[in-house]
Amino acid sequence: MKKKVTFTQREPIGSSTYPRPNDEPNLDLINAKLKSSCLEKDRCSTIYVHIPFCNQICSFCGFNKFVKPKDQKEQYVVSLIEEMRMYANTTYVQSLDIQAVYLGGGTPNSLSSDQLQRILNFLTSNFPLSKECEITCESVPTNLDSVVMLKQYGCNRVSTGIQTFNKEVRKEHLKMRQEKEELIQSIEFIQSNFDNFNLDLIYNLPNQTDEVWFDDMETALKTKATHLTLYPLILLENTPFHSDFVKEGKYPIPNQTREIVFFNWSLDRLKKTDLNHCYTSRDWAKKGKHCRYICLNAENNQVLAFGAGAHGYLAGTTYRSHRILENYNSETLDKKRLPLERQCICTKYELMQRYMVMGLRLLKRDMRSFEEKFDINWKEIFYEKAKVMQNSGYIIINDDIIEFTKEGNIWANNVRTYFEEEKSSSVGYTDTVGIGSSGRDHYGSISRIKKD
Repeated sequence: MKKKVTFTQREPIGSSTYPRPNDEPNLDLINAKLKSSCLEKDRCSTIYVHIPFCNQICSFCGFNKFVKPKDQKEQYVVSLIEEMRMYANTTYVQSLDIQAVYLGGGTPNSLSSDQLQRILNFLTSNFPLSKECEITCESVPTNLDSVVMLKQYGCNRVSTGIQTFNKEVRKEHLKMRQEKEELIQSIEFIQSNFDNFNLDLIYNLPNQTDEVWFDDMETALKTKATHLTLYPLILLENTPFHSDFVKEGKYPIPNQTREIVFFNWSLDRLKKTDLNHCYTSRDWAKKGKHCRYICLNAENNQVLAFGAGAHGYLAGTTYRSHRILENYNSETLDKKRLPLERQCICTKYELMQRYMVMGLRLLKRDMRSFEEKFDINWKEIFYEKAKVMQNSGYIIINDDIIEFTKEGNIWANNVRTYFEEEKSSSVGYTDTVGIGSSGRDHYGSISRIKKD
């Protein structure tokens, strides 16, 4: 009998890195690795820069972020540039071919234009960026002054978190002030400066009826955005939404069946548009406008990550920088050393697992590069597990191509998790805590909490 697995609780996030960096950092070993050049086959890389500041804290957000005064922001920028300098001065980093940069947060354009300019100037002047390097910056849609500055200093792609255009849902539940008309005007201004921009939307929000979600989608499509990212509502501890839903019971617990209905409707709707290139379970793009940063990371390339709480993957090691601002600043400015808080020096098998866990973020994955990286065919290591996923109806294996079915698209994060080991999993954004003990069984955990 063919072995099958049936997923019943949709994992809404998926690992953002693998394996989880749980160990105390060995700075001597890391510094030794950085003194030599990387292998030619490992040169392709990306950069992530974390800006942990927001002008306000959104109800749903569980990222490492703070509302801080100007002087603390300035101290952070000084620390950030010093951290970047430490890496930029190494032989290893200078031997990389960096093809995408992503400034995330937080809200990067909550910094002043001068501060963002200094960060971008340092990046473009001190790192080996490819000529066609994609440079993306997350931004709030109403800080228009920064939009012009971002383009002027090398940014060529913008991602802005709309979440919903609905006035009532934005004001009552997300604590976002801008109304639909203001948002549309801001998007039009972004469009006049960038020919490649992404909008984030969230589905399954409280009081988000079918009509509200349909209007959100149609409004987003009318903006001519080149890329859409659609997230399900995810309840994370230490967020206002967690308190509202779970502790105080203000709203009905998010319903998985309804979430899947929203997802399938969106999938069918977008197939009829020029945003029909669905390349991950949450990312849709016009032809040629996929996010290079997302794809390169999914293809298991190196990620040079800077900033408080940032997660990177460099020289066979996953790592996380200090989350607490005071510790991060102290490590970089006072102690003059890399601000690493945790690391994992990966075994060869863990690197193979990483290839699967990160690579299956893409809905169609060419597995031939596995043998180029590891000198062994992927089927010798993972074919048995992959066959179970195929028997279960989630993927199709065609020689060395793995492709998700429509059903598999719904359960894509569960499929990725199937290739993990519990001790090494990094479910979700690893600086957040899921609603359950592991963050994995999202709806099941909500149900247990609700019953208690």
